[in-house]
Amino acid sequence: MKQEISTIRQNANAKLKLLETFGDTSFDHRYFAKICDNPLTGAFKKKTVVHAGLGGTPVPREKTARVWETLSSAQRLGKTSAYIHIPFCSTHCLYCGFFANPAQKETMHAYAKALIRELEADRDLNLVQSHPVHAVYLGGGTPTALGGDDLRQVLDTIRQCLPLANDCEITVEGRISDLTDEKIHACIQGGANRFSIGVQTFDTEIRRNLGRLSDRQTVMDRLLRLKERDHAAIIIDLIFGLPDQTMEIWEKDIDTFLDLELDGVDLYQLIRFPGGTLDKAAAQGRFKTLADQAQRALMFEAGVNRMARARYRRLSISHWGRKFRERNRYNLSMKEKADCLAYGSGAGGTMNGHMIFLDGNLNTYLETAGKAKPVTRIMAPEAHDRLSAIISGSLELGYMDLRTAGKKLDLDLETVFAPLTEQWAQAGLLTQDNGWITLTLAGEFWQTNLAQGMIDYYKQSTTALP
Repeated sequence: MKQEISTIRQNANAKLKLLETFGDTSFDHRYFAKICDNPLTGAFKKKTVVHAGLGGTPVPREKTARVWETLSSAQRLGKTSAYIHIPFCSTHCLYCGFFANPAQKETMHAYAKALIRELEADRDLNLVQSHPVHAVYLGGGTPTALGGDDLRQVLDTIRQCLPLANDCEITVEGRISDLTDEKIHACIQGGANRFSIGVQTFDTEIRRNLGRLSDRQTVMDRLLRLKERDHAAIIIDLIFGLPDQTMEIWEKDIDTFLDLELDGVDLYQLIRFPGGTLDKAAAQGRFKTLADQAQRALMFEAGVNRMARARYRRLSISHWGRKFRERNRYNLSMKEKADCLAYGSGAGGTMNGHMIFLDGNLNTYLETAGKAKPVTRIMAPEAHDRLSAIISGSLELGYMDLRTAGKKLDLDLETVFAPLTEQWAQAGLLTQDNGWITLTLAGEFWQTNLAQGMIDYYKQSTTALP
């Protein structure tokens, strides 16, 4: 370790001297930002990753079962979440790259039973019972596609099988067209205390073009009906950069959310999956307009400014809460790479730094659930996984204490990252103060580039300069 630290320091000092001498044109162009008049729109050509810090070393298939057995016998010590995957949707939205299975009543009922069997089979594992679970997230797909009785039974089983903390955040993800009084009641009766609703936009025409079923007034009415129950926090997702979405429509979406006085909101940038349905539709000229990277950056700025004027608490780069009901606990724990128990076909989780993936084939999952944990793939942590988790979790909040993080890891991170932080400061992406780096508005927009850049740069810095 000492030799590695020495090498990193030597490399960092050498590169910093090069930076001071030649500016930002001498080396490592993939890490450095462009020096320009407006870093918000021009610092990088594109977003390099959707989520920073993903990766690992694949465990050989023949060793997967043995590694899982070892992990399942281990204790959990830190904050933990549980992810319950419901892989069904009634429609395939144009922008979505995660559609898995159509919502068919009999299949979903059988799936709920299989999911319950898996939860019950894992109940007594040391991995499960050794420490409280602080957040549960039913995601998908569309969890509210399940029938009301199935939703309640799954939630009841979660509470019976997992050692939930007294203040556990229990989220059910859903869509407006599913929010019947029966399903709302079933979720609340099952202990859900947070709803995450994929609104995406209130604009009726854009919603219909995306494959969303409900019009603007229906969306608002059902959100208000859910709000009247007053049993759970209500969070919605809004996306900027949607096809034919102007700045005026985007700002109206945010204003509508503010008028409803819901508990929280995620303001997400549209992700265009290469070769996906949206990408193909764009190539065919189906849309009048589709915002480019610079336009999406300006929409991000407009969203941040509007939420600041409304005095909403900013809980992460893209998430805001009204007053103190919303905590955003699950999402933040995922950015920090905290342990996450996984259940359901296609689910993913994290245990002791290992990424766990469960069988995404619905038919084989239905056959095997409850008999053996349907683990199909495991990624072992890389050598610098702890640092990667700190970078990802910290920059998700918009800042990082390099000095304190370095002390925890026995690394001089201020020196290690000096070539990057100095150049990014020159580019207008962050400020530096007494060991802290704090992202500017432009840095917040490019946050995933910066986080992934730091992770990749560190890996490169463990090898000597030529």
